[in-house]
Amino acid sequence: MPESGYGVSFEQAQEYLESAVEELFDSDPRVRSVGITSYEEGFGFRAVRNSAMALALSHRGPSIEDIGEVPVSFADALGEVESLVTVPNSGPASPAAASLVPEVNRHRALVCGLQVQNFDDDDRQGVINQGHMTIGTLGCFVEGADGGVALLSNNHVVAGHNRGQRETDRILQAGGGFFNINDHIAVLSDFEDIRPSPPGTTPSSGGVVFNEIDAGIAKLTAGIAFQQGYLPFRHLNAPRPFTSSVSLGERVLKVGRTTGLTYGEVIDLATSVGPITYSPGQCWFRRSFTIEGINGIQFSDHGDSGSVIVRENGEVVGLLYAGNGQQTYACPIDTVLSSLDLTLV
Repeated sequence: MPESGYGVSFEQAQEYLESAVEELFDSDPRVRSVGITSYEEGFGFRAVRNSAMALALSHRGPSIEDIGEVPVSFADALGEVESLVTVPNSGPASPAAASLVPEVNRHRALVCGLQVQNFDDDDRQGVINQGHMTIGTLGCFVEGADGGVALLSNNHVVAGHNRGQRETDRILQAGGGFFNINDHIAVLSDFEDIRPSPPGTTPSSGGVVFNEIDAGIAKLTAGIAFQQGYLPFRHLNAPRPFTSSVSLGERVLKVGRTTGLTYGEVIDLATSVGPITYSPGQCWFRRSFTIEGINGIQFSDHGDSGSVIVRENGEVVGLLYAGNGQQTYACPIDTVLSSLDLTLV
């Protein structure tokens, strides 16, 4: 962090945030996110860089200490921000065989945090013929405008990066390399399109198309039992509507199919993130928030996409969509619910 400066008000940081996003992404091609963070007794900007990315010898790196008198700090991550995972669908390396996390396995009644698969998208894309499956996490249960109960996850989990066929694609839990009627739990019903940006564009160039959510829902099939909660041994409060937006420094948790139950702290707010590779192209997000694991523990990994971020009292504050192994990125749950006209069950 800079040696001088005592932080500013949150309102001042917000005033200069757009300028900071433009300047910091332009200052270093390794920058992958910029948000408002705590600084001294006030607030500042934080840029997260992919330090594993090679730079030209002529690049000296940023020397930016403040923008609009708002202090700037930098954090280094060891990889790219990514969103999905493809795993073997059978054999000793398959999820159920390789994982000690019980959310990978088949469970009824359905609960939050379980592994899910869009079987039909995997079939169309040839993933299954290659001996794999694309998986993510069942975040929680919601009610749509039609009154039906659906599971909430990411677009890239249940809708195949915009490829999903509404009212057709079958969602399986736990999923696999062939269609098992006993695994069929839901049908894709709606999702928000993920919009790509032209290759090589940056926020300052004016060509970036910002997304605010990565979300999709699948309506539960008739007779499928569910519970708005987690596996009983987790002893966690059930997800429920939030009473206030997430704040810096808050302790939160998530249950995902890869890393199970983890605890983290909200480090950045109003975060712009990108570019992230999706099937339609390079995608950018804004108004996200950033979480890091408590005491250096990894908060999320590939396959945890779609997990809901909750307070310890169960209040849902976000939907996890990407990470780099050190930082995890989530979109605010109120934006998700309003965009898709949903309410928590």
